[in-house]
Amino acid sequence: MNSPPPPNPHIRNTAPLTADVESVGRIAAIQSVLRVLTQTTGLRLAVVARVTEDNWTCCAVLDEMNFGLKPGDTLAITTTFCNTVRSTLAPLRITHASQDPRFKDHPAPRLYGVESYIAVPLYRRNGDYFGVLCALDANPITLPESHLEVFRHLGDLVGHQLEQEDALKERDARLLTEREATLLREQLIGIVSHDLRNPLNVITLSAHRLMQRPEPLDDGVRRGLNRILGASDRAHRLIRDLLDFTYVRTGRPIPTHPTPVDLHALTRQAVEEVQTPDGNRIAEVTCDGDPHGTWDPDRITQALTNLLTNAQQYSPPDSPIRVTVRGEPHQVILSVSNAGEPIPIALLPTLFEPMTRGTTAGVERRSVGLGLFIVDQIARAHGGQVDVASTKEAGTTFRVHLPRTPAPPSR
Repeated sequence: MNSPPPPNPHIRNTAPLTADVESVGRIAAIQSVLRVLTQTTGLRLAVVARVTEDNWTCCAVLDEMNFGLKPGDTLAITTTFCNTVRSTLAPLRITHASQDPRFKDHPAPRLYGVESYIAVPLYRRNGDYFGVLCALDANPITLPESHLEVFRHLGDLVGHQLEQEDALKERDARLLTEREATLLREQLIGIVSHDLRNPLNVITLSAHRLMQRPEPLDDGVRRGLNRILGASDRAHRLIRDLLDFTYVRTGRPIPTHPTPVDLHALTRQAVEEVQTPDGNRIAEVTCDGDPHGTWDPDRITQALTNLLTNAQQYSPPDSPIRVTVRGEPHQVILSVSNAGEPIPIALLPTLFEPMTRGTTAGVERRSVGLGLFIVDQIARAHGGQVDVASTKEAGTTFRVHLPRTPAPPSR
């Protein structure tokens, strides 16, 4: 049984292993490469070393002469022949270092007892210098030119494998980032669902209770409570849009639960709920044709509410908003129209993307820009679509096309 090598005072042990050491260590064939080198040359120590201007680090080693080197160990760069390879970027062969005029005064023979040495520069496939592939021995050994060819070919192989390891590491890092992003999205859903909704529910419930007290409320208090309820309703809608946006960003469609719906009745109810407290913004509702179909009533109400809110923001205060429900043989079309400045033509292609708005007017009243995106996603979840027409003469009209054929529920 071989005894362990005595400690080499010139070897410095480092921990933890660097990324370069770990990358080389993951190359499955690295020990086979080193074995080929020792068998080809007769040298007893073969090493893949990361070599920089300041450091020499052992990344992989096959040690048959008890030198005592392990992956992660370092040597003073100026004491190594590898430093010459790094500075010249050329292969190097040394048969008898202590008698070679070039290296007889070099620290390597004196400190490490190295007499024979052969190495080639090691590159990643993108051309970046990595270090050396080398073999050495304490005995003088003749090293013919043909051995350098073996080193060059094996060095190319190691460089290719290093590039593959870098690519795998980048891929793993991206996967980790995606997992972290997914976790953050899930945490966001939890925060929005519970930590924000709960206090809003308390505010809404308290305001409703104050409105229902038997004691008469003066006009100022009643207006204040109406503003609280209006703001709370808007906050609830914003939270729902944010949750849906986060859900869609995970690659899933908005969840729907289709059921038989009378779209005339549903539209009238939604319009009544969205009317401004002061009653100045009246939405005119026109219904025509068969209103029946199979849709998710909550989602249709959400889409209509977003369109009505959008119309209120972008139309003059004294102009009406027109809502039309028109039944056709295979679909029902839900339209919301308002007067005002038309949407610029350049914005129409991206109007239904998140965080996109049709104009710069009314910034002080605007939400985060998810309303139309959610409308589009709701229509898609029902197998339908949304389109828009906007001119100065006719105003702006959003049309939601809802097929009567039931869409399968999504989760």
